[in-house]
Amino acid sequence: MRILLIALAVFCIVHFVRMDLTEGTIPLAAFFDDESSCIEETSNHSIVIRVVEGDTIESLFALYPDSTQNFLERLEQFYSMNPHLERQQFIAGEQIKLPIGEQAELTCEEGEKG
Repeated sequence: MRILLIALAVFCIVHFVRMDLTEGTIPLAAFFDDESSCIEETSNHSIVIRVVEGDTIESLFALYPDSTQNFLERLEQFYSMNPHLERQQFIAGEQIKLPIGEQAELTCEEGEKG
């Protein structure tokens, strides 16, 4: 009987810790070391535009093209700049930021070896 209770307690503890890790109450970053010394520098090249009636994300990206990024990368940047637009349509006359320009660059520092 003791073995059954101990197994049940261990199962419950493991289950709750796993759920905390996946749901985000315990940050996963605390368990991993930073192995690289590379830092991603993002320079947000964006323009502010005013939306007119009937505009969509696709039409805005077509009006202001960017040859350095594909559609999905640009869409991700668009929603990071305008998080309020994720679940709603454009409102005529609203000003939004539209990503345009260069991608992020990596700058790596060389560690001292001795």
